[in-house]
Amino acid sequence: MSAYVLNKKTVIITGASGGFGSELTSMLIKEYNCRVIGIGRTREKMEALCDSLGAMKSRFRYYLFDTSDRQNWVRFAKTLKEKQITPDLLINNAGIMPPFKKFEDEDGELCKRVIDVNLMSVIYGCEAMIPLLKGSVQGGIVNIASSSAFSPSAGTAIYSASKAAVKNFSMSLAEELKGTIYVGTVCPGFSKTDLFRNNDFTDKDYEFVNNLGTDKTAIAKAIISGISAGRGLIICGKDSHLMTVISSAAPAFASSLYSNVLKKTDLPMFDGIR
Repeated sequence: MSAYVLNKKTVIITGASGGFGSELTSMLIKEYNCRVIGIGRTREKMEALCDSLGAMKSRFRYYLFDTSDRQNWVRFAKTLKEKQITPDLLINNAGIMPPFKKFEDEDGELCKRVIDVNLMSVIYGCEAMIPLLKGSVQGGIVNIASSSAFSPSAGTAIYSASKAAVKNFSMSLAEELKGTIYVGTVCPGFSKTDLFRNNDFTDKDYEFVNNLGTDKTAIAKAIISGISAGRGLIICGKDSHLMTVISSAAPAFASSLYSNVLKKTDLPMFDGIR
C-alpha cells in the first residue's frame, strides 16, 4: 500500500453537486489545492457549488451529462484530450437508492435505472478515463460502493446487487492495474445525502438515518484519508464498520438480522418490506 499524494491533482468527480461529491469537491480544492472537474445533471446545483467555493471557484469547472450513457463518457474523454487536460484521479460517486421495497413490488424501469447509474456509469467512466489516467504521474480511480455490498437486507435487492458489483469490479480492476493506477473502493454506511432523493422520507425517517449514520462531512474526510493512505478498501461510517465485521464473520446470519431489525421498526421508510 503506497501513499497517494492529493496535493494539486486534477480530480474528476461524478455526482459532484451534492452529498459526498460536493463535500469532496470543497475539501480537495480548499485543503489540497486540487483542480476539480465536476460531473452532474443540474446546472443550478453546480452553480451553487461553484459559488460556495468563493475565491477558489476558478479551480472548479463542471460538465453536465448523464454518466450512465457510455457515449457521454466517450465525448467527455475526447474533450479532455482536445483541451490537453490530463486527469490524475477519477472519483465515481454518482448513485441512487430506490425506496426500501420487496423486489416483487419493484418497478422494472427503476431497477434498470439503479443498475445503470450505480454500476454502468462506473464501468463506462473507468473505460473512458483509464487511457488518460495512465498519462498521469500518479493516476487513481476511486469507486464509491456501499456497506450494502457486504450487508444486503430485505428491501435492498437491486441496490445491494449494484453496489456489490461495484465493489467486485473495483477490486478486480485494482489487481489488473496494480503498479500503474491506484484503485480504491469506498464502502460508506448511512448518511443523509442526495442518495435518498427517490425516497419519500418523513422527518422521523431522517432522524433515524442521522442517528444511525455518520455526517457526510465526516464520511468525506474518511474517504480522503483512505485515498491519501493508498488503501484499496475504505470502510467509513460507524454503522458500516460494524455491519462489515458481522457480515464477514456470518453473512447469512447478518442478512437475517438486518432484515428483522428493519421490519420491526415503526418507521414509514420500511413499510414496503413488512
